[in-house]
Amino acid sequence: MPDLIKTITEKNQFENIFYKFFFKNNIFLKTKNGDLKIEFLGYTDGLVAFKVPFIKNMTDTCLILTRTQEYTIYANLKFVEKQEDNAHIFIPIRFQVISAVRREDRKSVEISGEDKRIIYISRVISDFIIQNSLAMESKRVDDVKETVRFYLSKQFKHIKIYFCNEGMSDPRMKYFYDNKKPLLIYNINKTAATKDEEQYNFFINEIYSKDYYLINRKNLISEISVPVLYKTKIPYGYIQVNNDSVMNDSAFTFVKKMAIVVEEQFAKYKVFPVSEEKLLISDVSKTGLGIVFRERRMVRYFKEGSFAYFDIILPDNKKASCLAKIRSIGILDNKVIKVGCEITDMDALSEVNYEEFVESFGLTQEKA
Repeated sequence: MPDLIKTITEKNQFENIFYKFFFKNNIFLKTKNGDLKIEFLGYTDGLVAFKVPFIKNMTDTCLILTRTQEYTIYANLKFVEKQEDNAHIFIPIRFQVISAVRREDRKSVEISGEDKRIIYISRVISDFIIQNSLAMESKRVDDVKETVRFYLSKQFKHIKIYFCNEGMSDPRMKYFYDNKKPLLIYNINKTAATKDEEQYNFFINEIYSKDYYLINRKNLISEISVPVLYKTKIPYGYIQVNNDSVMNDSAFTFVKKMAIVVEEQFAKYKVFPVSEEKLLISDVSKTGLGIVFRERRMVRYFKEGSFAYFDIILPDNKKASCLAKIRSIGILDNKVIKVGCEITDMDALSEVNYEEFVESFGLTQEKA
């Protein structure tokens, strides 16, 4: 069921909304470094006051939010002045109340050192760390490109090896970031010459139509493009080959092997820095988890909307390797940073290990 959004701009409703949803509730100010926990002080005469720590210079406009079991409430505010004890005064502009079906329960994880169910994550890496690493290791990247190009040039007329540090606006890179499925187009000029008509139509309309190199070389009638994946999970580049004849499945297999060679070479030379820090998990559910830490330097591994790959270290020497999407970053009391993650992919063994742990809390996933 989609979220239901209601926008409220009638000022005569503001006081009721603040005291119904924000009073004695967890409230967060959206900042470029994450969601900062703040405190509601009161509302009177069209002005609202919040206690906002750690902020030296408040922006002219800002966004705050709070959540209940049924709703997420956003408030757009205009900054007026800062008073004593970090009290900040704002003019409320409008609210957005978003209601959605709650699909699952979430349980806190005890973080006492004596609790055998203490869990944490380690070996964290994210898509933008990979992107930055590729930019910093340009010489190594060029060497790997040339090695792979040498082997491919024996079979294919046109070769392109592309990585995300070269830009995410590239149509194929955007496609592979959203969909890790390789492209196999036997014949660009014939819809029937592909096993997936939907994929063919997407290729022609969204990729080929924007590729002026191919459009101007009508002799290149076939294409194979495969993503380069970190741990088979995070796409960070692709290999594209084109020919003047129809390509077969053996050519497809060969290009996929070359993508694996790229990943093996980067792993061999340790191009991507993996954090060995142990970050505590504060709460878990069937499809998500919360991570807490104090070291601000660790924030660089997380960005809202990005993908991160890490190991969840479970009791009894079990582990679950996880690809997760970062949904929120919050700064809580005492400068504790909390990252909210949605689990998007696990291998079979990791899934079994994680589900066994989550079920030990009695968690069940509800169907919408």
